[in-house]
Amino acid sequence: MEAEAAKDSVFDEGFVELEVPEDEAMEVASSATEQEVDEVLGGPKATVYFKDSNPGLQGRGIPTDEVEQIMQSEAYQRRIATCHLCGQCWYDNKFRVGCHECGGFPLQRACPVCDGQCGSQWTRNIKLSHSFHEAHWDGSCALPPEVQHAFQLRKLTDSSEETLSEGLQDLSTS
Repeated sequence: MEAEAAKDSVFDEGFVELEVPEDEAMEVASSATEQEVDEVLGGPKATVYFKDSNPGLQGRGIPTDEVEQIMQSEAYQRRIATCHLCGQCWYDNKFRVGCHECGGFPLQRACPVCDGQCGSQWTRNIKLSHSFHEAHWDGSCALPPEVQHAFQLRKLTDSSEETLSEGLQDLSTS
């Protein structure tokens, strides 16, 4: 019985199933007859249905401008900006430190090249983070290339020294 309840709370892909109030639930139905590309969604045209408590409105197609409005709504942003692995909502500035998809940050983080010394903020690429179950970021370091290179060398050297130190410690204890 417990296994059945746990099975119901996870999608087939291993994603965490989240509770969504009924008035915020959305469905997308692919339109097999139309092969046009939708400018808003960037893919094949689809018909989007928004569940509404009013039975007369359920199942009606929504125009593109309304889809844009829905996609910018807080409910949609909260749903799309939620980690598929641990269920934390990046939109609410939540994340799990050990989760690969969260990567230790919510929707923004300080520049990972120079650890924030340049002052630039990088933004999570939600689509890639979900697709690869690993944090992906969009941004660029504001420091000159030679300074960035020095930071990268230092990180590589630090990690190599740490790995070597751990290896030596393992040898001394065995």
